[in-house]
Amino acid sequence: MMFKKSLSALAITGAVLAGGIALQVSVPANAESRPTISQGEAAYAALQVQNTMSRHAYYHAAGMNLEEVDTLWVDPKGPNAASATFASPMWVMAGLETVRNAYGKENQANREKALKAIQAVDPSIEFTAANLGAGHEWAMHTNTTPIIEVAGDGKTAKGVWYSPGVGLMAKVTDDDAEVNSVFFWEKYAADFIKENGKWKIWHLQMAYDFTPGFPKEMIEAIEIINGSLTPAGDDGPMRQAGERMAELPPGFQKPAYSYPPYSPTRPGLIYPRLPEPYYTFSETFSYCNCDSTNRPDNSATLGIVKLKE
Repeated sequence: MMFKKSLSALAITGAVLAGGIALQVSVPANAESRPTISQGEAAYAALQVQNTMSRHAYYHAAGMNLEEVDTLWVDPKGPNAASATFASPMWVMAGLETVRNAYGKENQANREKALKAIQAVDPSIEFTAANLGAGHEWAMHTNTTPIIEVAGDGKTAKGVWYSPGVGLMAKVTDDDAEVNSVFFWEKYAADFIKENGKWKIWHLQMAYDFTPGFPKEMIEAIEIINGSLTPAGDDGPMRQAGERMAELPPGFQKPAYSYPPYSPTRPGLIYPRLPEPYYTFSETFSYCNCDSTNRPDNSATLGIVKLKE
């Protein structure tokens, strides 16, 4: 039996590594005397965490933010709901209720408004649940280069991903529509917690490096309903609900650190901070971007190279 268990652990570990996940299974020295999950258990947990994050990408691309929150995030009636966060360089949605309202319900209302607007352009589009998404934004984020760290006690996990992607949004005017576009070059960081045997999103954070619009040649082939396409100018790419607001609404707060987009004056830095081995969540930092533990540069983790005079 032990031999079979060892083979299973090796098989799981091999499968995870073959899938491109950079899995950390080491634990801090002070965890040696405490019960620690096996490498096989850590490998399986990392695979489940990766699946949860990938499901987020699929839900979000379909515009199903509310369904995502209700399926992938922590239990709204559980002990982790009040401390759940969704953060960007400009805002932090504090508490699962805020996340569900601003990221979920508001998006759902906008999908319904967009469908009604596109109906005015093409009356053949029926106002049904099956057509939700017509006229609304399509935001596709790909999660690449994962680094996942599972806690030694097996109760929480951390991960970072680079997330290149694209976004398109129909802008209905009168009897026609045009498309706004944006490239996403950004990163995700997340804390996950195991609830009732399932890995759930607890803290989710975005950090944008570069979000330019598409060149005209990339979108001019898209035929929009009745007329020719007029690509959007620099009137701003698509943004999450809170970024479209002049003032932060109730339940939102300012981030502890506002990651700057690329410019020639921005120094090289690693942010969000990469996961590090830890035993239990109280002994590590949080990706909530609501405190000072995020280390806004790489000085405390990788060191700063001494410059030559």
